[in-house]
Amino acid sequence: MKTFLLALAFPLVVTAQPAKNFKVEKLADGVYAVIRQDAVGFMVDANNVFIVNDNDVVVVDANGAPGITREVIAALKKITSKPVRYVINTHWHDDHIRGNNAYRDAYPCVEFIGQSTMRDYLPAQGATNRKNFLAGAPQFLQTLKQLLATGKSLTGGPLTDEERISMASDTLLAGYVLSDGANAEAILPTITVDDRLTLYRGNRVIDIRHLGSGHTSADLVVHLPNEGIVITGDLVVYPIPLVGNPQSHVAEWSPTLDKIIALKATTIVPGHGPVLHDDSYLKTLSEMFASISKQTKDAVARGETLEQARKSVNLSDFKQRLAGESPVRKLLFDNYVAGPSIGVAYSEAAKR
Repeated sequence: MKTFLLALAFPLVVTAQPAKNFKVEKLADGVYAVIRQDAVGFMVDANNVFIVNDNDVVVVDANGAPGITREVIAALKKITSKPVRYVINTHWHDDHIRGNNAYRDAYPCVEFIGQSTMRDYLPAQGATNRKNFLAGAPQFLQTLKQLLATGKSLTGGPLTDEERISMASDTLLAGYVLSDGANAEAILPTITVDDRLTLYRGNRVIDIRHLGSGHTSADLVVHLPNEGIVITGDLVVYPIPLVGNPQSHVAEWSPTLDKIIALKATTIVPGHGPVLHDDSYLKTLSEMFASISKQTKDAVARGETLEQARKSVNLSDFKQRLAGESPVRKLLFDNYVAGPSIGVAYSEAAKR
């Protein structure tokens, strides 16, 4: 099968007209989610959360370029004039960090909180991954434009309406990353978290947790226990999770999700996708990653090669549950789940 997987370090970013492409949802007193409204596709930008306290604001995640984050800040200023004290980056991928510059410009005293490994990753492997992405992005953008012009899908057939909308969104997103987002500086965390950091603001508890690896080794979860809210970063992405090979950790992903489920939150803000109000989707993801890990481990024990394992590991039930009959979601599942997750799980099992 033809593969269009982009480097997962950069499943970016924002639209050519970013200002109107999100909505702000009030989740609780002083807590607001900024939810992206892009069509489901290969290119994404991060959701954000504002936690407005008595004297300051804590923000969860920036965006893939300063331009979109400036618009997010404008939305915040309509809610409050209080200063942003902390920006928590849930992990190191560009669509969650490149807008940090805009927060630093707007709020000079702001501090950036990230998992400890971010300070090593971003200047080293992160810089290499970003360079490779920016080198390949123009060709991907050109491919999308050509396919839209000729009415063909990424798999070669005629475009459906769903695919046309998705590819048009991807074209805008890819175009924007090559302009406003391309030169944005990567700001390193000024405060790092190994396992846990808790902020107290009056009666509000902001619990920043590294519950385990999954999407990356730097995944942070932000839990507001009094409000029953958990902000997951890309440990949870709807409707199709984003798996990277080699950056993701398939064997650990299910246990990490189970720890999030154990928090018993009634409101879940994923890294991408709509706000969720129960844990059913998280349970599906946990079941899927546990199955991938076990099936692949069994394949390695049988002496199968990676290519043999790709054929023997059966994900058809999960593909149906997550993608249904949507051609866009099916393609995303093949590229962002089946392909990389089996590769990661195979490497993990072969090392044991």
